[in-house]
Amino acid sequence: MSNFPSGWFYIQSKCSHKMVLDVTQDSLKAAAKIVVSPKKTKDNDDQLWMHDHGYIINKNSGMVLDVQGGILESDKQIIQYRRKMIEDAHNQRWYYREDGFIYPQVNPNLVLDIRGNWTKPGTIVLLYERKYKDNLNQLWDLIPYEPASR
Repeated sequence: MSNFPSGWFYIQSKCSHKMVLDVTQDSLKAAAKIVVSPKKTKDNDDQLWMHDHGYIINKNSGMVLDVQGGILESDKQIIQYRRKMIEDAHNQRWYYREDGFIYPQVNPNLVLDIRGNWTKPGTIVLLYERKYKDNLNQLWDLIPYEPASR
């Protein structure tokens, strides 16, 4: 169930092929919101992620994807936060299904979702109940990062 690529990757929405998960305003702060933004080809560390033991780690901040407040329920904001110990990290450890859903390891019925099915840059990403149709705003591709050669 953990079909993450090795190394750094973009998490790209199937809803709009150029929108990827991003940390708002390139923030290094804990609790910064996760949003969708157009994919950047340079100065893009805030859009690059790595998977490690269930955690999805941001390259720029070193923080991990987190469900705000630690409560796994629908309509909760996704943020970056300091990595917790495994026994306390139920809201920070993720699986990726080949069909494109990213969800907490403890609840496959809640998934990463672009609020309101919008593709406007800066739209927030939430944890939301998995939909079985009309769900492109809940489906993601993991695109390995390939640095431009100099």
